[in-house]
Amino acid sequence: MSVESTRVPGAPLLGQGLRARLLDVEPDLVRFLPAHERASLEQLEVPVVTVPERTLELDEFLRERDAFAAIVSQGMLLHSLQIGSQPALRLLGPGEVVAVRDGAQSTLYASCVWRAAGASKLALLGSDVLLAMRQAPRLAIELQVRAAEQTERLATQMTICQLPRVEDRVLAVLWLLAESWGRVTPTGTILPLALTHEILGALVGARRPTVTLAVGELAERGAVIHQDRGWLLLEHPAAPNPASASSDRPRLLDERGVGWTSEPSAPGHVTLDVAPLSDTVKDLAAQYARNLVQVKERLRHSAVVRDDATRVRQRIRSRRALTRPRPPSS
Repeated sequence: MSVESTRVPGAPLLGQGLRARLLDVEPDLVRFLPAHERASLEQLEVPVVTVPERTLELDEFLRERDAFAAIVSQGMLLHSLQIGSQPALRLLGPGEVVAVRDGAQSTLYASCVWRAAGASKLALLGSDVLLAMRQAPRLAIELQVRAAEQTERLATQMTICQLPRVEDRVLAVLWLLAESWGRVTPTGTILPLALTHEILGALVGARRPTVTLAVGELAERGAVIHQDRGWLLLEHPAAPNPASASSDRPRLLDERGVGWTSEPSAPGHVTLDVAPLSDTVKDLAAQYARNLVQVKERLRHSAVVRDDATRVRQRIRSRRALTRPRPPSS
């Protein structure tokens, strides 16, 4: 499985093991900073490391370099997950943040792997950045906002995976990726990513043969064009229907942390009134008894009719035997 991306125009080309100014790596980090805080970051340099195309133990990689997080400055990271036999995939590109995870990963995962696509570059955020935050505390707000934006994109991808038609999922996820890597041209929106049908399946929760059929249908109706240079998106996903309001909401039960018990529900908990259900069961039992009597009567009547029909057939056969002409004697 491979994913390739073209280099973002204007992105700094940084060498192996170099240090670079943080604002050269990611100029948009100053979105929330006033002028005096921006000045304190002007000369802040961070290590930038090149990660070859290989599996990456991300937490260990960051801890070994005394970094609490990293910004993807060039290339792409793939986060591959699998539960049971179903694979899933998340793509992180330039400007996105990865951080050291605190705590054990879910026991549901059959696998959870990070991988660099091509030669990717990571700008490491360590103690020097934490120290700079004392003079530019709003830098923490920017990093938090980026994490929230990534969570929002992940939630969008999860919603896409729940669309009933696979072709709608594929079209929607291509547009989602285009929000990060696409560019608008007079002919349509270009997505410069090489995505196999297997990768698309991992992105939308579908099997490769089904994705192949979906891509074929999209291409046939002119929604997308797939070429060696990537994808040309010509048709937007269908406009959503307003979701009907639902009164059902999840709620946390057993909020005190008490285990299962046979005691009656505590005051304030919803209890089930079984009286109407009991009356319904009694009505159904009475109806069943009446139906049983009717069925038995119909079976008895059918047996009488069957016996009468048998006797009629026997009389007919007897009469035919008496009226049948005898063969002439020789």
